Amino acid sequence: MMKSLIAKLMDLLKIKSEKDKGFSFSDLKKNRDAFVFFIFLMISTAFWFLNALRDDYITEFSYPVRFVNIPDNQTIVDASDTKINLRVRANGYTILRQFVTSTFLPVSYDVSQLRRINRNGDNQAFILSRDQYSVIAGQLLLGVEVLSIYPDTVFVALEKVLKKTVPIKLNAEIGFEKQFLLAGDISFQPESVVITGPQSIVDTITSVYTKSFSVDRLRDTLYRQVSLDLVRGLSYSHNRAKVTIPVEPFSEKVLSIPIEVPGLPDSLRLKTFPSQVSVTFRAGISQFERISDSDFRAVIDVESALGTERPHRLRVRLETTPTGIQSVDISPLFVEYLIERVR
Repeated sequence: MMKSLIAKLMDLLKIKSEKDKGFSFSDLKKNRDAFVFFIFLMISTAFWFLNALRDDYITEFSYPVRFVNIPDNQTIVDASDTKINLRVRANGYTILRQFVTSTFLPVSYDVSQLRRINRNGDNQAFILSRDQYSVIAGQLLLGVEVLSIYPDTVFVALEKVLKKTVPIKLNAEIGFEKQFLLAGDISFQPESVVITGPQSIVDTITSVYTKSFSVDRLRDTLYRQVSLDLVRGLSYSHNRAKVTIPVEPFSEKVLSIPIEVPGLPDSLRLKTFPSQVSVTFRAGISQFERISDSDFRAVIDVESALGTERPHRLRVRLETTPTGIQSVDISPLFVEYLIERVR
């Protein structure tokens, strides 16, 4: 019937000029018969639609799943399904209302009703959809009959929730102006953050880095608020921190350090030529007053000197250096030596 009415309307509209290729609602107003017929067609369609809504229909709804009643010391790390499909039966009016009023309303699954099973060698928990029937049906409008729920089983992976305090570390590329360098340790406020989340993730976290950034040609101490690089699935006590990068001019200094020979037997005496080395280093101006030759220790490897194949020269290495210095150089790097017996 509806097809015949529409065909009749199109026939009435054929009186339009051959030159006119378009169609608009104003054309109906110009052709009174077509306009009146169009109005009655719309009214008939509305009555037909309302009458059709009285019949019962079977259809499907898809809903997101929301897990409720999760234990305080546990969290869900994975679920086999985050949506369920309901096959329902109801009259057209009820189905339309259900669709309009609760399209995005999640369906609650009660985690307290979890069951355990050994699946692929792992102990997993699951919830049967039929056990949630009363909960699901209670969230639907009166008159909606649930015929089936898919999937029939939802697997859920639960883990213990842990809290852990970890330090903040910098992830940045830093460049300095000529004659300037880092004047001390880079600091953060706060110095650490508390992370909370599944044990399998928290156990792998040893520090929280800042989001990557770069600064160049620094000549003054930098103070900056930076965002932290957060891992998905964890909660953080802070998501930002204030970083302080101390900068100051540097100078160069040269110290004479005596060469030591640790591990030499009491029956032997080893002399090096020269007996001292020159250590050149750079440090911030504020650091020079606290740095002295006693902060350095230059040693040689006595084992190689006492071996069967004695080298002609021994390498000198710095076993101890103070913190906060840069570009350390030692001269000479190799020294000649003489071994004598103590009488």
